[in-house]
Amino acid sequence: MIILLFAVMFLTNSAKSWGQDIVNLKHIVQRGETIESLADKYRLTTDILKTVNLGMDTFYTGLEVFIPVDKKYLCLRSEDDSEIILEDIAGYFSEYQEASRIFNSGNYKKADKLFESTIRNHGKYLPCEEAYFGKAMCDYNRNKWSSAIDGFTQVISIKECPEELKEQSRGLMANAEEQREARSQRTANFLSGLFQAAAEVGTAYMAASQANAGQAGYGYPSMPQGKSLGSMSNAEFTNYVNTSLVQLANYSVMQVEQQWKQEEIQVKTGFASSYRQLNGREPSAEEVQAAYDNYMQTKVNAYKTVQQASSGMYDRELGISDNSSTDSKKKTASGFVCSVCRDSHVCQTCNGSGWQSGMGDIHDHYGAGINKIPCGNCSNGRSEGDGVCHFCK
Repeated sequence: MIILLFAVMFLTNSAKSWGQDIVNLKHIVQRGETIESLADKYRLTTDILKTVNLGMDTFYTGLEVFIPVDKKYLCLRSEDDSEIILEDIAGYFSEYQEASRIFNSGNYKKADKLFESTIRNHGKYLPCEEAYFGKAMCDYNRNKWSSAIDGFTQVISIKECPEELKEQSRGLMANAEEQREARSQRTANFLSGLFQAAAEVGTAYMAASQANAGQAGYGYPSMPQGKSLGSMSNAEFTNYVNTSLVQLANYSVMQVEQQWKQEEIQVKTGFASSYRQLNGREPSAEEVQAAYDNYMQTKVNAYKTVQQASSGMYDRELGISDNSSTDSKKKTASGFVCSVCRDSHVCQTCNGSGWQSGMGDIHDHYGAGINKIPCGNCSNGRSEGDGVCHFCK
């Protein structure tokens, strides 16, 4: 329907009525020209040429004839430049017709370039409203709604543009605006779903990482002889968990890096594919990177949420609470304020040394001696602890 509409517009402009807005420009017939070719060159009919040139019984090379053209084509030029103006007009019509032919074949991308070239070649003196309309139609048919809207706006702003073409542009522009709004909503829904999935993936990934830690290839630190998780003291349990997490982190870092690289490729590829379907064009590198950055930010936020929740549960398991200092000073059933150090304020994990057993580690990583690592209770995990019980500190 759009192609037929475009063709009707072309024919309507070709068959416009001639009146007070017409000026007759002189033309000297060149070798090989006929009255038919001359009429076709300027989008006229032979009857119009004969009407304007009364008494033209013969047609020959060197004959001076008048070519009726719309005054809008003069634009800052006088009738003294008739041959230059006519040459400009003929070139514009010829290029415009070729672009229209390509448009009607359905090759909108190529037609877009031809319309743009036509405007560039003749836009200095000619209004080129048909070419602007054609270019806007190319964008319209390629679902490039924003560009189409800009194009139709340009057509409407042209003073010399026929009112019928302006009205046609307004209708198409309104539809393009609706389509753009609908696409924006689809994009928003898509990204919302993507980021929601990212958050879910992040949460699942944390759980899977913890669950998969016991698979073949990773060895948990040996349990102290005669001990089980249920029979461990708080200090022993803290020591065991801390050591396990350190070893798990060392074991998993390469696997995580590989997985994230694969995940980056999948996210970017998936975004580019969806973007092409929604927008009808390839996304720029900046758009792809921005989508991945948003995905990663959402994932980081999900990780933080999981981490905070996990930290809260772990604190509750160890008897740590956010209660006021007054409540925390209350004695337990054992008769001590701190049931871990029994109010000695000495870290029970390292006995105040700041270091704990590496549970079989034969290396001296921290300068404290073989099989020594920072205390999991009173240190930051990277250097010697302060030896103070952090359960009552």
